[in-house]
Amino acid sequence: MDDGEQLVGIGDIAFQLKITRQAVDYWTRKDAKFPEPLQVINAPAGSGAKGTRVWRKREVDAWIVEHYRRRKQ
Repeated sequence: MDDGEQLVGIGDIAFQLKITRQAVDYWTRKDAKFPEPLQVINAPAGSGAKGTRVWRKREVDAWIVEHYRRRKQ
């Protein structure tokens, strides 16, 4: 599987950027330019659980280059 097909979650993104999962979670929910999750997994039907959101790695990497890196400059 190439990088374009790899999936990442909040923990993976946080590890990559060396920041907290809470910061990543905030961006995924509040930044309109952050990619939409590809899918929500591990959310049992009718349980009210939110599940785990996953994204395509290539889409998150593009957001990092375009938006996150600019914030740090």
